[in-house]
Amino acid sequence: MKTKEILKELVSFKTDNPTDDQYSKCAEYIAERLKDLKFEVEIVDGGDGTIVKPNVIAEKNFAGNETILFSAHYDVVPADEGWNNNPWTLTEKDGKLFGRGTSDDKGAIAAFISAMEEISPAIGVKAIIACDEEVGGEDGLGYITKNHFSWLSDISMAWIADASTAFVGIGASGVLGGEITVYGKGGHAGYPHKADNAVHRLVELMTEIREYENIALQKRSSAKSPPGSPYPNVWGRFSMTMLKAGAKTNIIPEKASMSFDLRYLPEETRSAVENEFRKFFDEICAKMGIKAELKYVYGHNGYIQPITTRVREFGQRLSTIFSGIDFASELGGNDGPFLFELGIPTVAFGPIDPDSKFHMPDEFIRIDTLKKMVQAIKSIYGKSS
Repeated sequence: MKTKEILKELVSFKTDNPTDDQYSKCAEYIAERLKDLKFEVEIVDGGDGTIVKPNVIAEKNFAGNETILFSAHYDVVPADEGWNNNPWTLTEKDGKLFGRGTSDDKGAIAAFISAMEEISPAIGVKAIIACDEEVGGEDGLGYITKNHFSWLSDISMAWIADASTAFVGIGASGVLGGEITVYGKGGHAGYPHKADNAVHRLVELMTEIREYENIALQKRSSAKSPPGSPYPNVWGRFSMTMLKAGAKTNIIPEKASMSFDLRYLPEETRSAVENEFRKFFDEICAKMGIKAELKYVYGHNGYIQPITTRVREFGQRLSTIFSGIDFASELGGNDGPFLFELGIPTVAFGPIDPDSKFHMPDEFIRIDTLKKMVQAIKSIYGKSS
């Protein structure tokens, strides 16, 4: 099948969260395409028994002296309002393919399947196409690294294809997502003097919590930032991202919540960052007399990959296809830490152009970028047949 046709099928699966059977249908489609290419394929379930979290693992062994793992994810972020086309239907316009997940990360999956149709690999090939990367990856690649360790034992290097075209990623920031809930006293909106409005209290708390943006900003990593960054080295970031409160305009809510995303340095540990932020949060609540709860929802550490001879060679091969490539650390998170923590050299490079609107309405992948990604995979894994 042509790369575009594969991507069209992948985009049609609504995999923004594991509802109904869209996760399963997508995983089964990927598994069947790889089986057609004579891969040994297994779907492993990272779920807890109440919901299915299928992950595809596949391998094809050759006489080469190394095995490189290709890792991508098929889950996507939700497609909110603002799209000019149906986000679940691949739409071509002006040399671009629009649809949710086209660049992040279904384009990489389509490119891998297409490339494997066209080459006779000179090395061992393993692939993990995982779920749940967009929510931390614990039931995706995290599950595989914990429960299928022996399957990963012969890997020479891991390639995370959930990445930018602008540089080869040799590290990533740590990620911590959480929710803060403020409690007040509900009541009729006509009698605010009898209530304690949780929304008002949350707004006051958020004003104070914004100070953590400055605290995070002062931190600097030894890892180099990507091209176009405001600072030469990776820095800490804190963002408030979601608000939730109330049931009706004339009811004063008794609770209100705010979600946040905290990106910490690759050198920091999740436990240390959790403790630091909780202390900061507790001190503010005590000072303001606010009753509030902090809950961490997901997170994982970052990593820094040394530029070894093999890593440098990887970058040089890609430079023959994508010009101007350098090494840098990711500002966003990816599944790399799960593999790096096993001692597997881990690099990241993918089809996400800087302007591809990933995580935004009208996400797209350039047709030219998709073609180059196929070429890149062929270059890393072997000779054309």
